[in-house]
Amino acid sequence: MTREIRIEENGLRVKFLICENGVVELQDFSSSQVPEKARSVERKKSDPENYHPVMEVQISGKTTRGMHGYKHNLSSASLDFRYTGHYFEEREKGRELIISMATDYGLKGTYHMRFFEGIPVVQTWSCLENQGTEDLGLEYVSSFIYQGISGNGEKPYYEKTEIYVPRNSWSCEAQWEKKDIRTVNLSGMPVDGFNTPGFGINRYCYSGRGSWSSCEYLPMGFARDTETEETYCFQIEHSGQWHVEYGSDLEGKLYLALSGPTEAEQGWWKNLKPGESFATVPVAFGAAKGDVSQGAAALTQYRRVVRRKNEDDEKLYVVFNDYMNCLMGDPTDERERAIIDKAAEMGCEYYCLDCGWYDKGYWWDRVGEWKESPERFPNGLKAVCDYAKSKGMKMGLWLEIEVMGTACELAQKLPDDWFICRHGKRHVDNKRYLLDFRNPEVRKYCMDTIDRLIRDYGVEYFKMDYNVTMGYGSDLNSDSCADAIMEHYKYLYQWYEEIFRKYPDLIIENCGSGGQRMDYGMLKILSLQSTSDQTDYIYNSYIAANVASAVTPEQAGMWVYPYEDDREHTIYNMVNGLLLRPYVSGMVWKMSGSNLELMKEGIDLYKQIRGEIKEAVPFFPLRFCDVRDSVLAYGLKGDKNTYLAVFMPHAREGSIPIDFADQVEAVSVIYPKEEDCSYCLGNGELKIAMPQETCGRLFKFTLK
Repeated sequence: MTREIRIEENGLRVKFLICENGVVELQDFSSSQVPEKARSVERKKSDPENYHPVMEVQISGKTTRGMHGYKHNLSSASLDFRYTGHYFEEREKGRELIISMATDYGLKGTYHMRFFEGIPVVQTWSCLENQGTEDLGLEYVSSFIYQGISGNGEKPYYEKTEIYVPRNSWSCEAQWEKKDIRTVNLSGMPVDGFNTPGFGINRYCYSGRGSWSSCEYLPMGFARDTETEETYCFQIEHSGQWHVEYGSDLEGKLYLALSGPTEAEQGWWKNLKPGESFATVPVAFGAAKGDVSQGAAALTQYRRVVRRKNEDDEKLYVVFNDYMNCLMGDPTDERERAIIDKAAEMGCEYYCLDCGWYDKGYWWDRVGEWKESPERFPNGLKAVCDYAKSKGMKMGLWLEIEVMGTACELAQKLPDDWFICRHGKRHVDNKRYLLDFRNPEVRKYCMDTIDRLIRDYGVEYFKMDYNVTMGYGSDLNSDSCADAIMEHYKYLYQWYEEIFRKYPDLIIENCGSGGQRMDYGMLKILSLQSTSDQTDYIYNSYIAANVASAVTPEQAGMWVYPYEDDREHTIYNMVNGLLLRPYVSGMVWKMSGSNLELMKEGIDLYKQIRGEIKEAVPFFPLRFCDVRDSVLAYGLKGDKNTYLAVFMPHAREGSIPIDFADQVEAVSVIYPKEEDCSYCLGNGELKIAMPQETCGRLFKFTLK
């Protein structure tokens, strides 16, 4: 007799099925606003392996259950796990479901699903423990798999499913691509034709390849059922390798599988010895009625509740950084003091001295000892730090703590086990060695560096950069190169947590050549993300208009860096950052008093609205933008007010659909104060005419 575990809360309807043979399935994961569809529990008598297990586990020496191509949904070991019990545990702001399972050869599995009060997103992960007598080789373990994507309504999935693919790379972060599921060859051709098997062996997948989690794709996504208007949202919370996979499953179902590294894609393999355990990377999955704006809003609420509590994401401090379109890594005492004066005049609260402070001349391959350059700072770096403090700002420094340059003298004296190694050699990426945080001596050296810089200079902010990658990992002291990356990040996260136990008010910004390591493995711990290295203010707006899909607005550090002494240029730059976290820089020494005043006006406005920003949720009235669009819009919805940033990079006029128009009492331009544009809200649209092409404005909607 089958049994079920049913949870209806937080806008979700979740149902697990415990089959007669003990196999556990996730039968339904839906928005509670979508009508429930009856799902058959009958199994084809001719196919005793026709199940959809809640965990997919591939073990060396075990077969698959049938034709599968390269898909990860049909391993025989997954059916070996049989239900032994389940229970709930109360957690802060929610509760956690734990389902226990076991095999007859001593491998125990636990499936975790954590619920959060009022949020239609859960966090899931799986744990395996070898209680047997033999080693077990792990090739794939899912963090989450659900075989019911677009399973509600009447139409089959292939007639109504859209997926959103999060393309991401250097200076072109958060560029989404919408695809009809049929265009990625997940159509009905193998499913509903004459004598077809009812499933295909094709899949659509994207992955993180190395230690830059988001170099090609963000570790997240959306899928939408256009019939029921249900949007699924998800993210993988890991800074290394990961895998997202859509595929056709048995009985004409569409599945989504989320995991960390796999053997097939990244060469990951784990030898689980008797007495050892393994936990997958955590992932988030949710469902909401509506479009991608509702999905992004749900993820935003979830991200806020799972991250480390910190003052920075409550206060939303304004940071000036001296790098982008500013000193560009060539600081001196004289230059810093002049820029510090401008930053203080504009109202910035932190001043971050970016790269170059530790060496004269070309420093790229000599980083790693983190000692000040007397040539750049003849009066000492502390004098510059003290000068910033005297102007009312707290001091920050740039570090790239996980690397040492190939010309760094210290690196030549250290043993190889301090570094990522393969084939008996240190891995070298762009003239850098990469430190291996599995080594406790590495972690101690890096912690001692943090302690010294805080003690000697009074640093209260670090920008932690990561400009190179470890490729596919280390074969030194590891079961596989990819497993070394997983272990490196486990210890790196613990290292950061130790820092915050010692220095709870310290701010650490996450950076990886901009947004190449933009994930909630890091951002659950660190309070601020550098979203891009993009240096062109117009291209930057295409990132600004999308990036709140990837990061909470208050964590999304967005460059505001005017490099022309022009009014509209300055306004456009400021609008890029006002609904995120404005990260101020630019050629401030060449700006006129009136344009510096525009910068100050924008920063003052940000300080007025940042209390609302930290609680508002993003929406995208024109959907996600791409570089072909001439009008861009991104907004934040709050309880009393809604804000909308509008960019017209290649237009003078545009219309923005406003789906809450009937709730609006008044609309106005709040930046700049002198509106200098015309606009009208009517028939569900905001029509805008700018004074020229390439303009930006920030609108406020006061709600009834």
